[in-house]
Amino acid sequence: MATAGKRNRIMNRSRVLRAIWRTPLLSRVDTAALLGLDKSTVSSVVNELVETGIIEEVAQGDASRQGGRRPVLLRINPRHGSVLGMELQPGFYRAAHCDLLGRVLRTWTEDRRREDEGRGFTTFLLTIIEELLVDLGDDRRSLLGIGVAMGGLVNSIRNEVAGSIPMKLKQYDFQREVSDRTDVPVVAENDANAAAWGELTFHRSTDIHDFLYVLVQMRSSDAGRHLYGGIGVGIGVVINGTLYPGANFTAGEFRSAFYNHQGSGQFSLTDEEAARVAVDATMRERFFRELARNIAVVINVMNLDHLFIGGDILQYRHELETILQEEIERNWPYETPVRCEICFSTFGENAVVYGAAGMMLDRLFSDQIFPLGDIRNRHGRDEVLSGFNEAIMGASSPGD
Repeated sequence: MATAGKRNRIMNRSRVLRAIWRTPLLSRVDTAALLGLDKSTVSSVVNELVETGIIEEVAQGDASRQGGRRPVLLRINPRHGSVLGMELQPGFYRAAHCDLLGRVLRTWTEDRRREDEGRGFTTFLLTIIEELLVDLGDDRRSLLGIGVAMGGLVNSIRNEVAGSIPMKLKQYDFQREVSDRTDVPVVAENDANAAAWGELTFHRSTDIHDFLYVLVQMRSSDAGRHLYGGIGVGIGVVINGTLYPGANFTAGEFRSAFYNHQGSGQFSLTDEEAARVAVDATMRERFFRELARNIAVVINVMNLDHLFIGGDILQYRHELETILQEEIERNWPYETPVRCEICFSTFGENAVVYGAAGMMLDRLFSDQIFPLGDIRNRHGRDEVLSGFNEAIMGASSPGD
């Protein structure tokens, strides 16, 4: 067991890493002020991290009014590692390879059905992962983690899937079946939560900290229409800069307040009506209005300042935006204006897959986990990954 001193050093390194990742081009003095740490402590940590290669000195800032030396500015070294994000859908998957600054290096999209494999889910996913790793070639050596997003009830902390209708899973131990069988940590996440992670992670240096992400998939396949009435909605809730999981990690699971068993979907539409939404403007407005009225209640009750919309619904953004504004304002009981900015996904159809990569980056640079730094140089990659796996399962952070 690590001593109190060692635990403090680990936590300080983690906090410094996260601060520099969230706010690039901080100086040592700025980092100390931001974290409330002694300048000497921060300087010692930064020097250690620069030596190991995870942080790099990239520029000099302006001198203070009193003059003196110009401060050296810092950022995460994007070449020190990378992550993969994956989105699993019933008929295809997407993947994205990102560096530690979140920049997309390479993407994949491929039709792949689990039924086509004729195998169980574990073999299906491990086969895809191995194919991606082969495609990465030498770049696989820099890989620090893989995020896998899918529809369903997913506990990303325990790495378990309580249920996923699209992937036909129930009470699936993702950690044991997938992550423990790979060379890098693999973490599962709900697709709407992943999309929320994407906006949070890739806008980490902005003031966007409290928002709702609404992922709307309008499926045209026979399987999609049968399972969802053609429409699937998931919600990610971000409070104070972090994803809110809920008491049982099911926050964001959605069913309309107007639902009354009319169809197999989440709204007051029959399956036949839901299938007409994409081609019938009148039916589409009815659907948008019902969706907006549900969203408006959450936005106003929680006083959220941003609403993000993503998924297949983006093709109707101009129709939807007006209805959302109307319903949010209609639901607000006061004369003062509602201050909630409606935003549409930065990443379009890639919102979920980029979000899965963003979730892994946030996990790597979380305040509780320190998987990088001198452990990597002194003890090799296996101990880093083992420590990261233990940390995401709730064990103590790896020692130094």
